Amino acid sequence: MKKVLYILLSLALAQGFVACDTVDFGDMNENQNGPADPYPAGLLAGAIENYSTVTGRSYFLVPTLLVQYQSQVTYTDEMLYAESPYEWENYYNIILPALNQVIAYNLNEDNHGAELEAQGAPVNQAGVAMIMKAIVMKRVTDTWGDVPYSQAFLGLGDVTPAYDKQEDIYKALIEELQTARDMLDPALKGPIGDLIYGGNVAKWKQLANSVLLQMALQMSEVYPAANGYAAQVFQEALAHPAGVIDDVAEEAWYTFDEVAQYQNPFNPNRARDYFLSAEFVDAFQGDTGEGSLNPTSNDTFDARLYVYSTDAELDGVPYGYNDESGSGRAQVSTDYFWNATAPLPMMTASYTYLNRAEAAVRGWTTEDAEEMLAKGIVMSFVTWDAHSEEDIASEGEAYAAARLEDAEEVGMYQVIGEEKWKTLFPQGFDAWAEWRRTEFPVLYPATDYLNDGQIPRRYLYPAEEATLNRENYAAGVGALNPATDNNTARVWWDVE
Repeated sequence: MKKVLYILLSLALAQGFVACDTVDFGDMNENQNGPADPYPAGLLAGAIENYSTVTGRSYFLVPTLLVQYQSQVTYTDEMLYAESPYEWENYYNIILPALNQVIAYNLNEDNHGAELEAQGAPVNQAGVAMIMKAIVMKRVTDTWGDVPYSQAFLGLGDVTPAYDKQEDIYKALIEELQTARDMLDPALKGPIGDLIYGGNVAKWKQLANSVLLQMALQMSEVYPAANGYAAQVFQEALAHPAGVIDDVAEEAWYTFDEVAQYQNPFNPNRARDYFLSAEFVDAFQGDTGEGSLNPTSNDTFDARLYVYSTDAELDGVPYGYNDESGSGRAQVSTDYFWNATAPLPMMTASYTYLNRAEAAVRGWTTEDAEEMLAKGIVMSFVTWDAHSEEDIASEGEAYAAARLEDAEEVGMYQVIGEEKWKTLFPQGFDAWAEWRRTEFPVLYPATDYLNDGQIPRRYLYPAEEATLNRENYAAGVGALNPATDNNTARVWWDVE
């Protein structure tokens, strides 16, 4: 938002300098070498690429710390919950405007023709961009709470957009996902700017339905009833003829490149500052002995650790201390994650099955919860077997059977939550949203905390919002519980 204000201010100053004269500059300010019209394929590809590769602490690593996937050993402020505002300009200034332009250009029939059709059928370009926009906006509102939406993309004329209620944003995104899903036509050419599925819009339909399952459950604490709004959204998506993601071949993954701006977002960061947390490692090693930091009910070795860790035999770094050492400790695998070209998941079959397991336990569906839980676990092993050189697929069924036994002791909700935490690695933002809603696994706050001693439940709004968009910022803060711009305040769906 700040950049937009600077642009407006610069324009105003420029106008002031020539206010006394009428000057015809002709085509001086026109780019004679630039395209006369937008190139939607490039805009779509650029938005997907930027969303998938955006890196740094706040845009990528912080959520992996908040859900205790990782521990910091050098600069520990984020792990210790420092009350720092975080920027959202990459979403609002780059990714979302590009997607909106793809949508608007393709939905305007005046632009239809051979040149546009060569980039993919307009309905398919627009539909994919709408689904991608919903995925991005879900992350934004889950991260901050009430945020600009309905007035956020009106151009340079509005630098003080209103903050929409998170509930309203969720309902708008759900409607847009359903509309986009149903407008996609597999019989027509898919968008050439699709970097996820290569133009396969049938798979985008499945992705849309899988995101709808995720969003429905994210509202489960405010709409818990089996016949309530969230359940109806879930049921509609699950019953849709396009289906949901339930196989490795249907999963959404992003593939990276050695070129700097297209690299895996782990890679540009300094690996020696981050280690797998002891809590995370103990949960996979099934360690429940004296001194164990295992936050889950699992006491069975989990072979996915061979994929996640640099060395499955090494311990992690205890979480939440400002003076820990990483010497001889496990880190995120440099083979499968922390390198330039390792692909990363956006939506997996495992996560979709685990969401179906939870919905069954809630009474939202008639599916068998134990069957869905077992399939979700097994599919996670199959997925990581396919995306690594570790032979772990055959280990899934025995581990799933052990976890079903655990569920008989501690309950299905807990085991499902714990397994979501495991299968979502390293998708920090999704795992953090799940943990805030379910509070499984049972994570304990950092010992050397810098806030009020609670695990953060949101990001602080960007610093400039309090000065440049003060009135709307105040409304956003007022919707939090409690109404303070702190990292322990709760957003709408995060019910105590």
